[in-house]
Amino acid sequence: MYKNKEIFNTNLVYFLIICLFITIRIISSTFSIPTVWGYVLNAVIQLVLMLSLPLFLFSFLQRQKVKKTIKDYGFNKIGIKTILLSLVAGVIVYLITIFVATFFSAILSLFGYESSSSGTVVSSYPLWLLFVELVSTAVLPGICEEVAHRGMLLNGFKKTGITRAIVLSGLLFGLMHLNIEQFFYASLIGIFFGFVAYFTDSIFPTMIMHFTNNAISTFMGYASANNLPIYNAFNSFLSNIFGGNAFLSIFMMFLIVMILIGILYLIVMAMFKDTRLKSMAKVADQAVKDELRRRLMDGVGGAEDVEKNEDVDVDLKTIGNNKIFSIVLRTGYKNVYKPTFHDNIFLYVNLFLGIATTLATFIWGIL
Repeated sequence: MYKNKEIFNTNLVYFLIICLFITIRIISSTFSIPTVWGYVLNAVIQLVLMLSLPLFLFSFLQRQKVKKTIKDYGFNKIGIKTILLSLVAGVIVYLITIFVATFFSAILSLFGYESSSSGTVVSSYPLWLLFVELVSTAVLPGICEEVAHRGMLLNGFKKTGITRAIVLSGLLFGLMHLNIEQFFYASLIGIFFGFVAYFTDSIFPTMIMHFTNNAISTFMGYASANNLPIYNAFNSFLSNIFGGNAFLSIFMMFLIVMILIGILYLIVMAMFKDTRLKSMAKVADQAVKDELRRRLMDGVGGAEDVEKNEDVDVDLKTIGNNKIFSIVLRTGYKNVYKPTFHDNIFLYVNLFLGIATTLATFIWGIL
């Protein structure tokens, strides 16, 4: 039998999610489903599978109130500054996604893989359809998929070490797309989102970034179909990067991605300072307080300085954000639990199902 009920229940609920998700995808790809029913199926996937099961079924299995589950998932308030930073981060994530997707698509093409969307042409894309698409592909996934992955999975796995939790939740997020094209960049995005959710101690920044990334992608599809200037300008920019010498294109792509990652790091640090750092300054855990004060006395100031600066916020500023950042990271490794085989039995099944189905999209082009 399992030893850790929360880890087992997390894996069990996600097993049900991925099984139902694969079943729906098989049905929708086998039969000719009208467009309207396609939107209905997507809403069912998001609202029932990605939102309701992680909230209600998980709470039932844990024998706890949904309110506690919501709190555990990181539904903590954020300020206007973090909201704006999350929007900017979402734009940068979209740009990085384009370069990463292009790079891996080029690699897949060497093995004879053809994009499933390469031949898709939209003849008519009215404004009302754009709003429908935004709800279907940006609003719902931005909320529901984050609850399942940066909520349930990240929270359920964090007892095994924060790095393991972030990587596993990100990997399952990538596999959940059931598509070899999307797996690579979706996994990287998932890992980054897990990193942000942990260091801001809130799921809201990742919801905003997820929504922003998907919304821009959806809008670009609308702009392409309607030949809008913004799409033409952006497409021209990408053509200048990828249209020249192969080695120069790779170098430019690498340079731009590195710059964007650097900007993302600064944004995350700013969000960290505006969220978790503020919380630590107000109601810091006693163990964290002791560690901060010990570092202050050993490396920055003396005991007399500590006595003068009783306010934790002053101590935090004295030590510096980077050191506190590393301290918060290390707290994710305190009292690390090593899950048993029975704890992770459904995790192994989830990974197998996700990997097998994703590889099937590469080999046979299904789903």
